[in-house]
Amino acid sequence: MAKAISGFFRTRKEGEAAQDALLSSGFTRDEVSFIAGDTAAQDTPKIGPVYGTGAEEEAGTDAWIGGAAGLAAGVIAMAIPGLGPLFVAGPIAGAVAGLTAGAAAGGFIGLLRDAGVSDEEAEFYEEGVRRGGSLVTVHGVSGDRAGRAKDILDHAGAIHVEDLADELQHSGWKGKVRKAG
Repeated sequence: MAKAISGFFRTRKEGEAAQDALLSSGFTRDEVSFIAGDTAAQDTPKIGPVYGTGAEEEAGTDAWIGGAAGLAAGVIAMAIPGLGPLFVAGPIAGAVAGLTAGAAAGGFIGLLRDAGVSDEEAEFYEEGVRRGGSLVTVHGVSGDRAGRAKDILDHAGAIHVEDLADELQHSGWKGKVRKAG
């Protein structure tokens, strides 16, 4: 699988702007994934398994939300154990929706790896999303299109992995993110 081109943003709004820039530049929804954490859980619809009610067996995690929540069509809102509320769109949305309590955080990291995110970045992105950031990933492109995707993400203000890893570690995070190089 080709390496994914990813950009991390501190807020959902910044990630949405980067995603919109990619889509308006000719990248398709089948190529662009979006994952954002929501630290303002009170604004997040109560979607996903409601433990103790039998909903674990139902399709609650696949619930689509619409205009009332102010989200674009095709965005799924759900709660993932260990990560909390998320907003997801694109090719990775179906896989994220399939995560269950049994797959918690390790499952999310594996999912990112399966999507082409490097091992060194997967844990970092998980922690960043948990803290309310967003991840925009472009899948299945190469050559000039890959370079263009990277340029768009950089122009939108994507944070370099090394910079945010330093910030996370200085804030007391004890993850295993390694600096590239």
